[in-house]
Amino acid sequence: MNIILINDKNINLLKKFIELNDSKNFRYFNSRNVNVIKNHIVTLLVIDDNNIIGYGHLDFEKYIWLGICVLKKYRGKGFGKLIIKKLIEVANKKNIENIFLTVDKENIPAINLYKKFDFKIINKYDKHYEMCKNM
Repeated sequence: MNIILINDKNINLLKKFIELNDSKNFRYFNSRNVNVIKNHIVTLLVIDDNNIIGYGHLDFEKYIWLGICVLKKYRGKGFGKLIIKKLIEVANKKNIENIFLTVDKENIPAINLYKKFDFKIINKYDKHYEMCKNM
């Protein structure tokens, strides 16, 4: 298994992930072009035996935002945890103080995973929560 950092030279891998994305909860690229990664602090994919397993990013839009997605058939196997650990490692190296994310209220497995990494619910909306981790 490899964690691959995405850049202009291998952006085709990100495009492939977007095609494969089978999560109704991960809508990040529904309203964004792949070139948005130019604003990212880091964009990564987890790949095993040439199979894309999951995606993660730290994005800068006024605040630092974390986004992850593990493809359905790979969920529950620790890949989300691996991606979050890597993103937190990058945030620590960059001296980032807070990481924010949004998560659908119905996505209980993701909420529980974020809580294990000390993300706290800071705002509640009709369909989602905003969470923050103080580094």
